[in-house]
Amino acid sequence: MPLMTRMRDNMPAIIIFLVIAFILTIVFEWGMDYLGITQPKYDYVGKVNGKKIDYTEFLELVKQRSENHKTQSGKEPDEAQLIQIREEVWNSLVTQLLIDQEIAKMGIEVPDQEVVDWVHGENPPEFLTRQFMDSLGNFNRAAYESAISDPRNKDIWVQVEVGLRKQRMQEKLQSILLAGVLVSDGEVFQRFADQNLKFNIDYVLFDPNKLITDEEATVTDSEIEKFYNKNSAEFKVEAMRTLKYVRFIEAPSAKDTQSVINELEDILLRAQAGADFQDLASTYSEIPASEAFFKPGELTPAKEELLFGSKVGSIIGPIKDQDGYHLIKILEEKTGTEEFIRASHILISIQGTDSVKALTEAKNLLVRINKGENFAELAKLYSQDPGSGAKGGELGWFGKGRMVKPFEDACYKASINQIVGPIRTQFGYHIIKVTGKTKREIKISSITIPVKVSSQTRNEIYQNAQDFQFLAKENDFIKEAEIAKYEVLETPSFTEKGTIPGIGLHRSINRFAFDEKVGAISEVLSISEGYAVFIITEAKKEGIRPLSELKETLKPRVIREKKIQLLKPKVEEYRKQISDKEDLRTLSATHPEWIITNSGPFTPAGGIPGIGRDLMLIGGIQAINIGEISKPIEGIRGYYIVKMLEKSTIDSIAYKTQKEMLATQILQEKKNQFLTDWLEQLKKKADIEDNRDIFFR
Repeated sequence: MPLMTRMRDNMPAIIIFLVIAFILTIVFEWGMDYLGITQPKYDYVGKVNGKKIDYTEFLELVKQRSENHKTQSGKEPDEAQLIQIREEVWNSLVTQLLIDQEIAKMGIEVPDQEVVDWVHGENPPEFLTRQFMDSLGNFNRAAYESAISDPRNKDIWVQVEVGLRKQRMQEKLQSILLAGVLVSDGEVFQRFADQNLKFNIDYVLFDPNKLITDEEATVTDSEIEKFYNKNSAEFKVEAMRTLKYVRFIEAPSAKDTQSVINELEDILLRAQAGADFQDLASTYSEIPASEAFFKPGELTPAKEELLFGSKVGSIIGPIKDQDGYHLIKILEEKTGTEEFIRASHILISIQGTDSVKALTEAKNLLVRINKGENFAELAKLYSQDPGSGAKGGELGWFGKGRMVKPFEDACYKASINQIVGPIRTQFGYHIIKVTGKTKREIKISSITIPVKVSSQTRNEIYQNAQDFQFLAKENDFIKEAEIAKYEVLETPSFTEKGTIPGIGLHRSINRFAFDEKVGAISEVLSISEGYAVFIITEAKKEGIRPLSELKETLKPRVIREKKIQLLKPKVEEYRKQISDKEDLRTLSATHPEWIITNSGPFTPAGGIPGIGRDLMLIGGIQAINIGEISKPIEGIRGYYIVKMLEKSTIDSIAYKTQKEMLATQILQEKKNQFLTDWLEQLKKKADIEDNRDIFFR
């Protein structure tokens, strides 16, 4: 079937997909439960400067993003991911409304003819043209025009036009906002110089902490106060809140676990009665089966010991493992080329002790084992390998290259159940018991069912949270927590729009904390781990932190500032003792306390090796000519005296070649930063009402 005919026949479906994809792109571009929904009290999830965010629209976008997540990951989003998706959708819709409101304020319009000319022009919208590319990547103009003129697509094109109009208005808004963002020749030249000029210096660092004592730089309370007043803007703080809370973690109950075990035991009975195991696996397993053969060491310890000790055809389980419970059938086996060892060991460490003493202890243990004492019990008592010691010395299966060479060689030379040692490695002395050798590889089929929180368990957890919240409001929060033996946690102080340490970004909790007074107790609120009930324990107003809180913190800074001031004349005096053409490295004879360091080649953009991106020092260095010694240059760590050994010149041809590219790069960076800052300010000034906690538990 010709391309154009196929495109025309499939056009309604294609355009519908395009409309959905395009509208989503427009909504989310600037911002770069359906589970857990409670009965809504309103038809909107929030307002932005009085403009409602429709509940249905919000929910539809959340569903769309959730479906995208499922398509990409193969799994439904969990509760934490759903919270993140809802947050992304919310932020994008808020941003879009703010932009739409700014467009309206500025009177930006896009006439119908402008959209028509764009669609039919030489350069149609890129999101449309890419749908009409042939196998060679060429735009099929005929198929495109046919789709536009097809009357069956009229209603859909109306929706496309809405999206195109929105895109063009946003482009015009950006043009207005960014009209004043420019790049000067000086900025371009500086970027080129930072990336291309190469320096090599010798330098001496004069560290104020080493050359000026604390006694010399004693500071008074008035000096600390003067520093505080001078830098008061630095100590401004937003309003802060502190909360205490009790968590109700959503975790599977014993009933949930037993339900999974019962289901697997029922499946086991059906398999033993003749049901095809792989058919059962394809029906019940939540993790796809693997066609690979497994070697020892490639399965988890929980599965490995049972499986490699069983025959082909055996069904093992239910086995508890990290990802749930498993019922496993051994389908096939084969003999591989690589031999694997299973061993246990007792380690007597030589770290921080006499190696002769360690060897004697290891030999005594070997004697006791040879007399019949239990190897595993001795390993638990005496082995200094914390990982295996608690497990009776068990190391599991391993192949060549997994252990240090002396240990590996001893294991491969030993026979099964042989005790060898003491073997010396860099870790100490080892007494080794080889418990297995095999080249066997197995192919398995696994039915895996994770243990999940059931709806009944979730409701019980939520009910427990509600019961506590009721009693805490009626009586006393802390007392009720103590009676119920609930752990009371406390947040560090946080701001109204900031992340809550230990909880994350949570608008409902933030809003409660800043809308209510100290002592207020929240409703049951959803958190990533389950639910929580909060009480406000401290409220600080916006302002400048008092000097009394900062005095001890500021004192070291004031002392350092004074040390820098006292150091400057000393370094200036040192500089007078150095001739302008002297080799700094010869000064070690007369000033052995000076450490002369060579930087090696570096560019300003990459920082100075051993020092880093000290901009004050880098700026001072660039003014020095080859062979010159600088005046004292103040840097982050102290004062420097620098001699320029090598300094490249600007390659004018390379500069001309790169100038346009660098100008474009810098301009884009400045535009991105401008838009980010503009949007941030827009959000700060906006009246945003967030009602999501009413809809989502």
